[in-house]
Amino acid sequence: MRSFVKHSHWLKLFLIASLVFLATGCSAEKPVSTMNQKVVITSISPLADLIKNVGGESIQVISLVPTGSDPHTYEPTPEAVRQVTGAKLFFANGVGQETYLEKLITNSQNKDLRTVILADGLEILGIDDHDSDHEEESAHDEAEVHREGDGHDHSQGNPHLWLDVKNAQHYVKSIRDALIETYPQDQEIFKTNAENYLRELEALDQWIQEQILTIPQENRDLIVYHDAWVYYTERYGLTVLRPVVHGDESEPSAKDYAQLIELIKEHQVKAIFGEVGFNTKLVLQLAQETGIKVVEDLYNDTLGVTPETDSYIGIMKHNTTAIVTALK
Repeated sequence: MRSFVKHSHWLKLFLIASLVFLATGCSAEKPVSTMNQKVVITSISPLADLIKNVGGESIQVISLVPTGSDPHTYEPTPEAVRQVTGAKLFFANGVGQETYLEKLITNSQNKDLRTVILADGLEILGIDDHDSDHEEESAHDEAEVHREGDGHDHSQGNPHLWLDVKNAQHYVKSIRDALIETYPQDQEIFKTNAENYLRELEALDQWIQEQILTIPQENRDLIVYHDAWVYYTERYGLTVLRPVVHGDESEPSAKDYAQLIELIKEHQVKAIFGEVGFNTKLVLQLAQETGIKVVEDLYNDTLGVTPETDSYIGIMKHNTTAIVTALK
């Protein structure tokens, strides 16, 4: 009898534990849908950081192109399609930065997705330069400029507007307005965050101007790997004599390469600049042949992974410090 009571006691405990597991454990295994979350998508990590500074903890920001990768070669994955399916907003740079966007949205079948083009309303530079490049390089087929699978092209102009902090401030205002329209219940959070961040960006813009002024006027010419820097140099008083490669990422011909060396010597260029996410072989080769300084790690299309480079403000300070140090 005593044995029967003991077994009955353990049986009750087992049944209670089983019921608790069924009530909690099984429900926790249900997949969490993103449709009810405030999910927004963007293409590259510098834009994602601008969005995070406005949205704060109220939203989840997904950047499609992995940090440190070359967006020129990015192709959306099935996971990217799934992420877009669960989003309400896609913040695109525009100006040819996201050539895959239309196909991506179509594949996601997300009819509620709103696309915000951050470059809208700003002056686009580099369109005339693009046309003249093709006149000079008649050997290149014009269709090659926008090849299937390229992350972006420059046929619509230069897309790297965010490298001018004034343009980044314009982006922030557009982000704020779109978030408020989509999630009006959090509008005070977005307004406050944007106001604070715009002040930080204003201070950053002033700091960059002050740093560039320390470079002697005769030293403000530079050679860069690809033509991403027109907005930065236009804003802050530098001159890119010529990029090593152009919008289609093709390597320079023997004639172009010789002209680069001649330009470096003629203008007594102090340094050549490579970029994170791109092959630095040609940059290192040119620096070796001409005896000038080389900086391999400017950031434009991506953030870094260190505390100094994992934010938009961080990469802008890093870039400016590297440029000033090399050109002085």
